[in-house]
Amino acid sequence: MSSQGPRPSKPNSRVINSSPSSSSSSSSVSSHLAMVELKQRILTSLSKLADRDTYQIAVSDLESTLQTISHDAIPMLLNCLFESSNDPKPAVKKESIRLLAVLCSSRGDSMLNHLTKIIAQLSRRLMDSDSGVRDACRDAIGALSAQYLKNDGVVGLFAKPLFEAMGDQNKVVQSGAALCMAKMVDCAADPPVAAFQKMCPRICKLLYNPNFLAKAALLPVVSSLSRVCEPPSYLMFNNLFL
Repeated sequence: MSSQGPRPSKPNSRVINSSPSSSSSSSSVSSHLAMVELKQRILTSLSKLADRDTYQIAVSDLESTLQTISHDAIPMLLNCLFESSNDPKPAVKKESIRLLAVLCSSRGDSMLNHLTKIIAQLSRRLMDSDSGVRDACRDAIGALSAQYLKNDGVVGLFAKPLFEAMGDQNKVVQSGAALCMAKMVDCAADPPVAAFQKMCPRICKLLYNPNFLAKAALLPVVSSLSRVCEPPSYLMFNNLFL
């Protein structure tokens, strides 16, 4: 009976095949942890805005984060800024609102997909009792208008939520929305005249609407539209005061 030597062992295919999966899983966990760490760092910086001693450091940290953050992390950053714009401290709210405009300025057209949410958030903050917060919303609308209002299609993203805010029964909200709209028209880098002309009849209706309490705040809108639009729109407004 002949003796046989030991058979060579087969390579462990399971170990080889599981290696890529294990590597992918490890990478996914690392990415998740990095995102959690980044979010915590952003929230910490936002909380420091409430303290005068740490305010400027927090602003610098947040502006640096806005410049370096990856595209995938932008929705998370926006949610942090939206949440902090509801903070009880006016300083936190105002800076969070300003940073929304700074983020758009640094990222350009890649932020267009987020513009609807950003403007809706700014419109909601017009309910704030602090006039400085409402002014911050107006300034942010102006900055966004200067950057994005270059064609008719984008006007609706601004006008729709602002007209909705003008339908609020609160005079402060109505006034804030009207001043934001005037700022939007004034700051448009390449005014979409046709779209602005379509807004004129709605502004006229608000001037005659007894439920619209902030008529004085509409005068800057009338002035801005009359300046930007062609003569027919100017005559439409001019007839109101004859």
